[in-house]
Amino acid sequence: MATSISSSTSPVPTAAQISATNKANAQALMTKLGAGSGVDVASLAQNLVDAERVPKENAINAKIAKSEARVSGYAAISFMLGEVKTAFEALNDKSDYGGITASVDNASAFTATAGPSAAEGSHELTVTALAKAQRSISGTFASSTASLNGGSAMTLSLTVGSSAASTISVTAGSDTPQGVVDAINLANKGVKAQLVYTSSNDAQPYKILLTGTTGADNQFSLSDSAGALSLTNIQAAQDANFTIDGIGYTRASNTVSDALEGVTLNMRSVATTNVQLSRDTTDLTTKINALVTAYNDTQSLLNEASNPKSTLENYGATLVNDSLVSTMKSKLRSMFMNTSSSTSNGITALRDIGISIDQKGVMSVDAVTLDSKLKSNYDDVVTMFTANRSNTSEYSVENIALANDSVRSLAKMLRTTGDLAYQTRNTNTQITKYKDDLEVLNRRMESLLARYNKQFAVMDNMVGSNNSMKSSLKSTFDGMMSSYTK
Repeated sequence: MATSISSSTSPVPTAAQISATNKANAQALMTKLGAGSGVDVASLAQNLVDAERVPKENAINAKIAKSEARVSGYAAISFMLGEVKTAFEALNDKSDYGGITASVDNASAFTATAGPSAAEGSHELTVTALAKAQRSISGTFASSTASLNGGSAMTLSLTVGSSAASTISVTAGSDTPQGVVDAINLANKGVKAQLVYTSSNDAQPYKILLTGTTGADNQFSLSDSAGALSLTNIQAAQDANFTIDGIGYTRASNTVSDALEGVTLNMRSVATTNVQLSRDTTDLTTKINALVTAYNDTQSLLNEASNPKSTLENYGATLVNDSLVSTMKSKLRSMFMNTSSSTSNGITALRDIGISIDQKGVMSVDAVTLDSKLKSNYDDVVTMFTANRSNTSEYSVENIALANDSVRSLAKMLRTTGDLAYQTRNTNTQITKYKDDLEVLNRRMESLLARYNKQFAVMDNMVGSNNSMKSSLKSTFDGMMSSYTK
């Protein structure tokens, strides 16, 4: 937590004020000693010590307060630079950019998902046939554990499409409807088996349902050595047939990603729809505005920290005449206004997308220009920020693009080996030294107070003795004079 700076520090006494205080104390002491009265030597000793201690203590405390304020200022700058770094990181990778969004008019019949290579546009999609998988059903069985081959092992022969037949073994004792289902699924040859239960009213309610993969080339046939399955096809395998913008396509699946460039289509019924591919720039606009806000907030803090008349609580006027502040301000401005290491089609820097800095150093965004550039030069803006790269390291020494290079520069500034951390460590070391000086002063003042108390006690005793002698002599003289007067 940054240390708050108090505006009400004790004034440091001048040399003339200290001299006047010491003279007044001495005169008071002499007056009392001369009068022969009792003296509060403890108060006198403390006053003399305070006259020497207070100005030195105030001076050291003022140095501590000033140094703690510097540490607070450095901490605030580090935080704000971290905010700028976060804003640049949101624009650092090409994967951070939203790209194209796909939508369909007939959402109940189709879905569409746009990938990075999709382009803006509108397309008409018509499906005349959906891809289907072959389905075959077996004869009926009394139970899931009914023996199909008298308890002996049996073999299945499965042919899928034009591939050679595969042999599936069913072990002895597993020659049951459930055993056949398990063996087919375990073989994993492109056909899935399921044991279905039709109705409790059926004498033989169990059947084996086989389902292949969609597409005409994935039709299958299955036979068993016991001749117990008696399969019947209930659905034929077929391809999906559809057109995009009048061009006909045939695919084995209803999920198609190689027909419309960069778009994955999922077809669910025979129907027609329009596929809209558009770019949503809202997220990128928000990120760019956040970047500009982070810049202005950081520059504002740097200005307040270096302004001796600042009224900003906690951080104002904490780094007056600190050269590091001007260095940070200059680096930050250059970071935002320099030309990117990666440019494309006239988009070379933030100024080309409507970002500018006025005479007071305040950065702003021309919303109209930004919106226009994002619509007409979106890919060029991405190139300017990222060079179309992702996962770049902040430790890289290569100049890449605006966001990449800025993240790397800010990371260097914020590291434990950076100037901010170095100055913070030095200032904390100085604070420790000042506190040590304060301890040394307090010990010396304690010693001085003890010496004064001892000296004044001796003087007090001497005055007391003199007063006693004075009283005794006066009594003697008074007695002598009275004898003469009789």
